[in-house]
Amino acid sequence: MRYTIAVILLPVTGFILLCYHSFTATLVNHHEAALEDPSNILLNLDNFHFVINTFPCDGHVDGPLLAVIISSDPGNLDRRKAIRQTWGGSCDTTKVVFLFGETENTTVARTVQMESATFRDIVQGNFIDSYRNMTYKHMMGLKWATHHCPTARYVLKTDDDLFVNMGALRIFLMDKLLPRQTKNRIFCEVLSNVGVIRNVSSKWMVTMKEYPEDRYPKYCSGFSVLYTRDVVPQLLKASQNIPLFWVDDVYITGMLAGQLLIPLEPWGTMVLSPRRANLLISIGPSYAGDFFLGPPDISAAGIVEFWKAVYHI
Repeated sequence: MRYTIAVILLPVTGFILLCYHSFTATLVNHHEAALEDPSNILLNLDNFHFVINTFPCDGHVDGPLLAVIISSDPGNLDRRKAIRQTWGGSCDTTKVVFLFGETENTTVARTVQMESATFRDIVQGNFIDSYRNMTYKHMMGLKWATHHCPTARYVLKTDDDLFVNMGALRIFLMDKLLPRQTKNRIFCEVLSNVGVIRNVSSKWMVTMKEYPEDRYPKYCSGFSVLYTRDVVPQLLKASQNIPLFWVDDVYITGMLAGQLLIPLEPWGTMVLSPRRANLLISIGPSYAGDFFLGPPDISAAGIVEFWKAVYHI
């Protein structure tokens, strides 16, 4: 089934009324988190535990509309600050957490501890934060959503270099998906017939031993993926039987979702092209058209700039 996506931009006053900051989560140490998690397994990490955990979804009888899991680097404090101040503040309808692994930089590690104590929106696992561990991070976010925010109707995975038009996205979820009780779907920017990179100079180089095929299965560009609630535990379960592949978007939305026959629905024009992004910043949102997601790879200052342009601040 294809979905025709049509939304309107939410005025800033409506957004503020809809969403206000709520930091009611409680931090627990990793021993308590390990005891709470019945499986205590993340792919082939059979000793996995949350070094830092938080529970913003507790106390919601019906559950939040959306859980947002944002892949971040421990050192990217400026981007997390920009997201908290703009589109990513946790509220009644949306709960937001940042995901990362551990860092060997003791100064950054101390900063993360203080940041977590202040904002209570960090989820950290006991693996080193690196490109080669991106699959662990993504799967950790899905695991957190399953065990610690299971009542969220949808789960959005993004990166910390992205602007999300939360007002428009909420309207899409409430007006289009909820009334249809949409299930078993992944929404994303769908990539097909992508060749495997063998160039040894690329950080995305994959060896024949890691992945012997010449092309990947259809998968989602990992900068932003929306899961219906029922999909998430299915992916976690499937990961216990399909060997780990370190390119997370290929592994999770290509290999796992493909094995489960979960359809990938394209975002289409709901992702801003560079041209439309320039129109938004220079002229205004009415010239950029409706959108959910800005282009990836933007700076902390760029996130704030998009926010001001969309909400006329």
